Amino acid sequence: MAGNAGGGHGASMGSWIACLVIIAGFIVGGVALIYWNWPAFWIGVGVVVAGCAIARAVHIMEDVSEYGGATH
Repeated sequence: MAGNAGGGHGASMGSWIACLVIIAGFIVGGVALIYWNWPAFWIGVGVVVAGCAIARAVHIMEDVSEYGGATH
């Protein structure tokens, strides 16, 4: 767990990557809905699911606490 003594968040690089993958999936799915492209929509859904699997693998929920990510 990456601590941040100055407050804020202590998110790891893995957590950031997982978030970016999930956001990319939502963007792909959203654009696909605008163009009524169902295969691209389901690809976006798959990317979101993959991002969630990455998030779980890197223990994303343990990175940030109300105390800035540092253990007290």
